[in-house]
Amino acid sequence: MKATFIITALIGALSFTVQAAERPMRILLVNDDGCESYGTTALQSKLKANGFEVWLVAPATNQSGIGSAITFKPNKVFDVRKVAEKQYCFPGTPADAVDYGLLGVMRDAPPDLIISGVNDGPNTGVAQLNSGTISAAARAVRYGYPAIAASIGYKLTDEEAKNGWPSTKKYWPESVDHVVELVANLNKHWQPGQPILPAGSGLSINYPALPKNKINGIKWVANEFYPVPQHYYKLLDDGRAQQILSDEILKPADADTDSGWLQRGYIIYTVIDGDWNAPAQKVEQYQRLLKR
Repeated sequence: MKATFIITALIGALSFTVQAAERPMRILLVNDDGCESYGTTALQSKLKANGFEVWLVAPATNQSGIGSAITFKPNKVFDVRKVAEKQYCFPGTPADAVDYGLLGVMRDAPPDLIISGVNDGPNTGVAQLNSGTISAAARAVRYGYPAIAASIGYKLTDEEAKNGWPSTKKYWPESVDHVVELVANLNKHWQPGQPILPAGSGLSINYPALPKNKINGIKWVANEFYPVPQHYYKLLDDGRAQQILSDEILKPADADTDSGWLQRGYIIYTVIDGDWNAPAQKVEQYQRLLKR
């Protein structure tokens, strides 16, 4: 009887292992453009077509530039709108969408990967500081989940700006395809329970608004640390202040920065993390300084 029980248990364990190995990668999509944004809805459709289990939770309205803000109001009731199977519009910020995905609809079956984007517009230079797209990915990483933030850039010309960035819209599908191909490649060597990306980190991608034959390849670049501000304030006579967009932001960059290489036609890859701790060397500098 005991031997029979052991054999039955082993068969059951083996069956579970086979089923687990065959489970498709489970992906949570978020963004800051809104739950109906092409960059995310198209990404969900294409990832599903490739056999992945894909959930979409995104803000009910456009939340671009809101950074890492969250709605923290215990006992508040949120009017969540279920658009379709595994697709939700959450009345909050990109970070809220991450929380609702992880701590709400996917609480019992957490994702293997979180993707934020593909965002309408670049997230290089100063845009990283207030990007809801990157902030959502960084929040996921801080929770311990591998994450990818993906964005498509602008052609910085007067004609593009006046016409609502037509090249960005035109090549948006190709940026989505790039993310799908990347996930498919990661999936080739992945098994359930294994990390998809190195622990405690994620990847920020910026795709140029160019045709494939004009893209120069992939460039691994660190985030720009002292970026040019996006705006300044004009002080009005009545004591109010008017926010003015900086002209420098709309000038093509040619420096050795993420913005500069994106303008040169490279797909930019930047490794990010959610760790606000400074490296040990910086801590030692503070210790010496404060002992004076």
